[in-house]
Amino acid sequence: MKYLLQEKSFYQEFSDAMHSLATKHLAFDLSKGFFNVLEIALLTVVIVIIGYLLKLIVVPILRKLSIAIESNFLNFLVKHRVIEYSLYIIPLSLAFNLNIILFKANRSFYLLNEKIIKLGFVVLLTQIIYRIINTITDLYREENSYTNVGIRTFGQLTKMFVTFFAIISGIMILFTVDTSTIIAILGALTAAVILIFRDAILGFASGLQISYSKSVKEGDWVSIEKGKIDGIVREININLVKIERFDKSVVTVPTSDLIMSQVTNHEPMLLSGTRKIQRSIAFNVNSFKFCSEEMLDRFHHYYLIQDYISEKRQQLLAYNKNIPSSEIDINGRQLTNIGVFRIYVENYLRENQHISQRDPIIVKQLPVTMHGMPLEINCFALATDNLEYERIASDIFDHLLTACRSFDLEVMQNVSISHLKQE
Repeated sequence: MKYLLQEKSFYQEFSDAMHSLATKHLAFDLSKGFFNVLEIALLTVVIVIIGYLLKLIVVPILRKLSIAIESNFLNFLVKHRVIEYSLYIIPLSLAFNLNIILFKANRSFYLLNEKIIKLGFVVLLTQIIYRIINTITDLYREENSYTNVGIRTFGQLTKMFVTFFAIISGIMILFTVDTSTIIAILGALTAAVILIFRDAILGFASGLQISYSKSVKEGDWVSIEKGKIDGIVREININLVKIERFDKSVVTVPTSDLIMSQVTNHEPMLLSGTRKIQRSIAFNVNSFKFCSEEMLDRFHHYYLIQDYISEKRQQLLAYNKNIPSSEIDINGRQLTNIGVFRIYVENYLRENQHISQRDPIIVKQLPVTMHGMPLEINCFALATDNLEYERIASDIFDHLLTACRSFDLEVMQNVSISHLKQE
């Protein structure tokens, strides 16, 4: 800087000589103001050429270096052109120094150029900060971790504040407003400023809570009770969360909903490799009855309950010996068709190779309602993919809904007109 100021007379003499050459020897009548405009244009061209040459030399070297050392961080720096934009600081700094030398004598041009260059610095620094934030966000996105949620929301909040202060700085530069005046105005408008950034601050706080609690991340399958939303999280921003439903539609919800609403994350289930089947079949209670010897003989041929029938027959025979009038069904202990079918379902699930045997297998009766008595099945399929899971569940219930007829059980359903005609 000092060196350039010492050489000021040279540049001033060079400028005067060019002006004299144009007016006297080349017969061009150039006013001083117009000549200054030409100097500005020439200065701009020089600055652009310098910036282009720096980009032409440095960027290819960085790209080759990023490939050679296989650094993700350097790859993202090159991808988001952080180094490229940082190089533009050099020609802008040169323009700032040359402005002092060339136009110090002409104050109006000097002040105009100074404002333009300072505005360029503000825009450039804002762009560099943006690109650094994008680089860090993409670097954490590669890991697909819960930390990425906090990093992304923090980065977006930082962008908003950087943009806000860049606009304030631009106003200060353009209108030569004192810093203390801007601070006083912002202090008076504190409530308005807080209101402007209210959603951003709330989203940022929600993002930090999500990151700290490790509740949701991009790529997770979630269900949100509010709005009955079910799908894959594609993006978590400071204000909105984008969820892709299974019909390929995309729904957006406020980020705060992930904290304030009931959210079910199915990712642990997917990682376990198993998925719960919890469905029921409602039976007509009028079809329930005690098993006769004929029925037990028939059930004994069903290999899944052969051992159970044999064991129970011996137990009941021994128990009913001491019961008066045991030949009457209601006296003593008897097997029922619904009870035998429940054991059949349990054994069927334990023999099914698509059902996890490490997890609980529970077949239970639910309270009787006007729609019959539901028999609920709880087990875990060895599949998490929707297609495979539904195939396994469908195969199970296809079999059970058909097999229940062999136990003289009736499934409850609404009576159709065709059914009445058949009757």
